[in-house]
Amino acid sequence: MKKPLLAGIVLLLLLASCQSTGPNQGKEPTVSTPKKLCALTFDDGPDLVKTQRVLDRLAQHRVVATFFLVGSRVTDQTKPLLQQMVAMGCELANHSWDYDSLNTVSAEVVQQKFTRTQEAIKRIAGVDAKFFRPPNLAVSQTMFDVIPLPFAEGVLGFDWAGCGTTAQDRAQKVLAGMDDGAIILLHDVQPDPHPTPEALDILIPELKKQGYEFVTLSELFKRKGIDPASRKGSMWKYVR
Repeated sequence: MKKPLLAGIVLLLLLASCQSTGPNQGKEPTVSTPKKLCALTFDDGPDLVKTQRVLDRLAQHRVVATFFLVGSRVTDQTKPLLQQMVAMGCELANHSWDYDSLNTVSAEVVQQKFTRTQEAIKRIAGVDAKFFRPPNLAVSQTMFDVIPLPFAEGVLGFDWAGCGTTAQDRAQKVLAGMDDGAIILLHDVQPDPHPTPEALDILIPELKKQGYEFVTLSELFKRKGIDPASRKGSMWKYVR
């Protein structure tokens, strides 16, 4: 037998041996499945006691959230809370200056309340709010014309409904509306009894079990590859 032919046969036998004894022999190829994403958001704070209860739950479960802040509550007294939010990787957003709806007021009033809140967040927390949520989810064309930020609504936990809703009720209402790219709308500040922090102990583990990853609102749009300003004149509920 000629030497080149013999060398070729030996090489083929070595390759076959490596394939039969390799570390992946008999295993199915690994397929990477992207996680489902959601953004947990909270309205109506900050409050030194109630918001802290929510932050404690987020830290316990190691998730981040986006807080839509009421401008009149963004003060030197609540600054430590805002600093804690930023240090945890949470995002701050604009929820107007007070709790009054803006859909029936003039452009001047809309502009004033939006701008005062934006300036307070920047002054106290040192960050720019990139999203707006209208008080009571009430909108008008004037608001869309005046406010330059993307509007966000969300999957509702109905946790403003008072003492008639339990932590389980609130968690289940959110779970019923979940889908990949969901924005979850809850409240860190509402009158007591307010079991939303306890609802997080139900909601977060269940969503993690379902394969959801919790991200800030900005990160949600970034990971989905969508410009949040691309839907002018409407509010985002799901990012997809």
